[in-house]
Amino acid sequence: MRAPHPWLTFASLSLIFFVISAGAFSSLGVVLPSMVKELGWNWEDAGWGYTLLGVACGLAAPLPALLIRRIGVRLTMAVGMAAMLGGFAAMATAHAVWTYLVATTLIGLAFALVSTIPGTHVLTDIFKNRSTALGAYFACGGLGGVAGPLVYVAINEVTHGWRPYWWTFVGASLLVGVFAIATTPPRHDESKHRAETPEQVGPGELIEGLHDWTVRRALMTPQFYVILGVYTTYLLINTTAHAFGVQHLIERHVDAKSAAVMLSLEAFVGVAVSVLGGWLGEKVSTKTLMIICMASVAIGQFALAEASNWSLMSVYAIGVGAGYGLSFMPPAMMLLKYFGKRANLELFSIMCLLSTAAAAGPAFGGWARETLGSFEDLFLLCGAVTTAMFVATLFLRPPALKASVPEVSAQAAE
Repeated sequence: MRAPHPWLTFASLSLIFFVISAGAFSSLGVVLPSMVKELGWNWEDAGWGYTLLGVACGLAAPLPALLIRRIGVRLTMAVGMAAMLGGFAAMATAHAVWTYLVATTLIGLAFALVSTIPGTHVLTDIFKNRSTALGAYFACGGLGGVAGPLVYVAINEVTHGWRPYWWTFVGASLLVGVFAIATTPPRHDESKHRAETPEQVGPGELIEGLHDWTVRRALMTPQFYVILGVYTTYLLINTTAHAFGVQHLIERHVDAKSAAVMLSLEAFVGVAVSVLGGWLGEKVSTKTLMIICMASVAIGQFALAEASNWSLMSVYAIGVGAGYGLSFMPPAMMLLKYFGKRANLELFSIMCLLSTAAAAGPAFGGWARETLGSFEDLFLLCGAVTTAMFVATLFLRPPALKASVPEVSAQAAE
């Protein structure tokens, strides 16, 4: 069977990432007030749905790798499309709380099955300029996060209800799901990843023994956990800032509208930088991009902690937004360049699974607010954690598989 054209595959994977991003984390918080009011739920029930969305997405992270190895990308995307259809349809028809909880669980499962793990796996295989492709791909997912709330506002103005919004996503899921199934590589193309030798990591240089990296050996290296830490730290910072940033600014006498505009500015900066990050990935070492990411987020968190005017709020929006734009592609590329293609799919899945720990951010933030009396110390702590990861990234070096392997230039693997 002839492989689909790479740009068709890119378009389909980007579209399905856009749709699941728009209908999951970004828009649920916008729709929930109307659902809670109409159905007579309490906010504890509503909060459990958001929790299950994140937990299902994180715990399901190993599932795409398992399914791709066994049944191929196309059938994996089919399973993901089914979860999308079931989740969005359950949201559209929800009356009882349990239906809503099942819906958010299915949407979280779908997010894991159709977004970054299969997308990264396929795109790094079919494109030579991998950083550029991944940067554009993650930008499409980011645009979905920006579009979701705006789509709800538009549909609600016309229909004056929240159910048509979820039915819109049922239709969109069917369209983009069929497109993705038709344009992703067939199953037999997956076998080459098992024995594929890794790509060159520098001009004419290749880390000796890289083809011998296995998942188990990679998990025994500190480098894997630094990369995991960078990825998890950004997710932790992002969820915590989005959960409490507006309230923190209100407590510092910033009006709610300005605080909301700040979050929108952050999202737009993130999308713009993610596109630029893909281009920079072809020009600048991946490690340098990770360093910039952590430095930007740390500066943004310190600014947010003290923000009471647009000057510091802008520093936060630009800093954390830039960190968002650089947070996904560099860790994915570092895994690929440090450990090769052979174990990449499983390692990326494990990283996504372990990064579920970031979901504890809002829970810890609420406890910190009650204990410390304000959110200021919480964001200072977040800035300190990010600074620690910045320092760890500075000292990051390529892993050595064997003691006998001669040392190679760090620049070659970065």
